[in-house]
Amino acid sequence: MGFSVSASTALIFAALFLALGIFYPAMANSYERVQAADADQADRALDQADSDIRIDAATGGTVDVTNNGSTTLPVDETDLLLDGEYQPRSTVTTDVGGNTATDLWLPGETLTLDPNAGLGGVNQVRVVTEHGVSDSVVI
Repeated sequence: MGFSVSASTALIFAALFLALGIFYPAMANSYERVQAADADQADRALDQADSDIRIDAATGGTVDVTNNGSTTLPVDETDLLLDGEYQPRSTVTTDVGGNTATDLWLPGETLTLDPNAGLGGVNQVRVVTEHGVSDSVVI
């Protein structure tokens, strides 16, 4: 073998090492991001499976809902629909066990929703949590 063949072989191997040195970190970062996304998805699925609510009453202009699951739910991520129409959060007063300032809805506690529009003429009430768990009642 001549010098040119040895030099070209060394150049090819050096280029391969350089290419692998660039390719590996990019693939490792992508793999880590996919793993983190899978873990987040599993956490959301677990929270959804552990969430459960029940509408106790929808009378007198208010809706009483009990958190029967084992997950603490955020009040500001809980939605109210009256006859299928979304009620903006700014038009609904919330109360958890007499406390209007809290944003945490703990397991076993009752959330009272008081829509400004009231419940007059409403046929169906649906409450939806941040995990998509919902309950509805026909009035």
